[in-house]
Amino acid sequence: MLVLTDLADWSLEPLASLAGAAPVKHRLASRDEAAVAFLRQVFPGRVPPAVLAGGASAAGRGWRALAVVDRADSSQYDQLTAAARQPAGVPAPVAAIALAGRGFHGNRGRPWSVERGNLHLSCVVPADLDAAASARVLPAVPALAVSDAIAACAPSLAPRLKWVNDVLLGDEKVAGALTASQSRGSRIVSLAFGVGINLAVAPAVAPTVFVPRVTCLHAHAAARSVGLGDLCLAVLDALERRLRELQRAGPASLVETYRERCGDIGREVLVWEEGLPDAGDVAALPPPIASGRVLALDDDLALRVEGASGPLSRGRLAYRPVGPVDPVSPDDREPAV
Repeated sequence: MLVLTDLADWSLEPLASLAGAAPVKHRLASRDEAAVAFLRQVFPGRVPPAVLAGGASAAGRGWRALAVVDRADSSQYDQLTAAARQPAGVPAPVAAIALAGRGFHGNRGRPWSVERGNLHLSCVVPADLDAAASARVLPAVPALAVSDAIAACAPSLAPRLKWVNDVLLGDEKVAGALTASQSRGSRIVSLAFGVGINLAVAPAVAPTVFVPRVTCLHAHAAARSVGLGDLCLAVLDALERRLRELQRAGPASLVETYRERCGDIGREVLVWEEGLPDAGDVAALPPPIASGRVLALDDDLALRVEGASGPLSRGRLAYRPVGPVDPVSPDDREPAV
């Protein structure tokens, strides 16, 4: 495991050089002992006793430590989320990257195909948010941050959001995100985010009704020079900005930006209940709970679909027309979310 800290001054060369390399060497570089201790507890392993002093932290970059592992044996998102639920909580904003691994998943446990060269980022942050006002809009935070980061790394690209946590280029999925929160009483005290972005590879998994086509950033000329370290840092910066925005101004600004970037409004869609298996043909699924044009997104991110009896706060969405999905080809691959 490699732990990078004092991220205001971190060098991205170590992270970039690790992609596709031999097992990661152990190294610490931090004075933030609480953040390092938290990561060592979550991802135990042999670590040298010496702690090398890092540079001074600059204002505006609150991430205190980043753990990089060559191959994770299970979901780092699950590990960090479980650690955040412990009585000690989260001491500082920390993040973890797996260059490869297994046991990763998307929403509701759907498997996520991990490929070297892609970004598999998980993080936890301490928080102090009103649960009643913020809980329903939290999925907007990582979705917006991912779209921010892609636009920052490749300004000519125009990522858009598919309800509620997919990021698309055109109609092809390039990323997905997960969100979890821990509350005490009426306050949210910690947040966990999981981000998967197809950077170099579009994994070879079967297309489905819900995600018929995928892409990766390197398939687009504007993003071919984007490195793993560049993208990681851009996502971390964007997450921090969006969290500050939520803390400072509440959810209204986030929701408005989400509406602007959401590609669903005005489109003909089908929405099914959550928990259904992935399917390559709509005939294999039960009747949808809603079918029609998307009219609006409410302030809590609930979806309003023409003809539906009320707003939809959860579900799986597919664009029309929906029929049998073509077999996957080497250039049409995607991770399931």
